Amino acid sequence: MPDFTSALYLGPKALPAPPAGLLLTTGRPAILTEDARAAAAAKEVARRQGLEAGVLAPSTLHLFWDVFGLVPSNGVVLLDHRLYPVGQWGALRARARGLPVVKFRADDLPGLARLLHTYRQQGRTPWLVTDGWHPGRGPAPLAGFAELLAPYPGAVLLLDDTQAFGVLGARPGPVNRLGQGGGGSLLWADINPSNGPEILTITSLSKGLGVPVAVLAGRAARLRQFQRRAETRVHTSPVSAWHAWAAVAALHHDARHGEAARQRLERRVAQFRQTLLRAGLRPRGGPFPVQKLVLARTTAALSLHQQLRQAGIETLLLAGEQRPGVPEIAFCLRADHSAADIDRATTTLAALARRTDWFSSNPSVSPSP
Repeated sequence: MPDFTSALYLGPKALPAPPAGLLLTTGRPAILTEDARAAAAAKEVARRQGLEAGVLAPSTLHLFWDVFGLVPSNGVVLLDHRLYPVGQWGALRARARGLPVVKFRADDLPGLARLLHTYRQQGRTPWLVTDGWHPGRGPAPLAGFAELLAPYPGAVLLLDDTQAFGVLGARPGPVNRLGQGGGGSLLWADINPSNGPEILTITSLSKGLGVPVAVLAGRAARLRQFQRRAETRVHTSPVSAWHAWAAVAALHHDARHGEAARQRLERRVAQFRQTLLRAGLRPRGGPFPVQKLVLARTTAALSLHQQLRQAGIETLLLAGEQRPGVPEIAFCLRADHSAADIDRATTTLAALARRTDWFSSNPSVSPSP
């Protein structure tokens, strides 16, 4: 049964067995000691992103909580209004510290410029927080953000790059639209972290690599500051030795097999989109692995989701972004999906489109006459 609910975009990985006798944890906080594998994994993730240094943590929530403790007392936090919820939860710490936390629209760069100017007049240093790649919106306009932040001393561009790492990479083109190497949004957008504003990334490895740990990466001096001041490194358990080992093993696996998996993923996305387009349906998502259908009515979305399930096709029903209040049908495409899986899903969708009027009043997905 084709399952399109998992965000393991490159598919599950067959890792070797962990070393015999590997302890789960030492019981000591990360501030005192850290597994060498944890340091190695974080360093490698940072290297692939073009950044100087990294720190491994159990989750992105741990990292966001501590990172927002680094915003200076004269700072202002600018949140992309569609930022993944974990980043928004972390920003509550900045709000609790009495710092202004203001949302902006990523597609309104002139509005962001005005917002930055307003807070510059107040003497505040901006920390802009966004997703490198948002499944509903696509890649963030990172070059535009960097250009706007460049004139502001001390400005920081903080990316949640969870969705992009392992999937997007350097030098995208007409043939290889996801790019190469899987280093994430910065490489895909051709951003040089040594120029312009300071850049930090918070990246879970759970999507591209399938390991539930996270990495903060950026300039070495900032990472040293983080390690000195991060409260979760004192008061919560560190990454287990098993998870640190798995992160290293997954990175090694990706170095050997990741490029082939990304190419398979790109073929599956192209197959999905081309087949639906020929059927007169226009999914949202471009060349990226999360493809969405936006219907005109809530009842239509619920009915389509149920009928797909009855046909043996599992999809996600997400809160509507294009039409508030109307759920969207999402397909998470993966490298381990077969051509037959994609064919079954698209054939079923095309048949349902012919038999119903669900799509007729929505030009974004309406079938051809």
